[in-house]
Amino acid sequence: MKFTKMHGAGNDYVYVNCFDQVELGDVTQLAKAISDRHFGVGGDGLVLILPVRTG
Repeated sequence: MKFTKMHGAGNDYVYVNCFDQVELGDVTQLAKAISDRHFGVGGDGLVLILPVRTG
């Protein structure tokens, strides 16, 4: 999975461009795993960049 980690003002978030990614599965578990500072990337949260749903 490709991601970008950005930080500023004491916060850091992991951003995932979902336009280019396959299905991520259980997003709640993914956010917990990625945000873990000891076993994951570490961060205050996960931000998913998704296409707009119509209809």
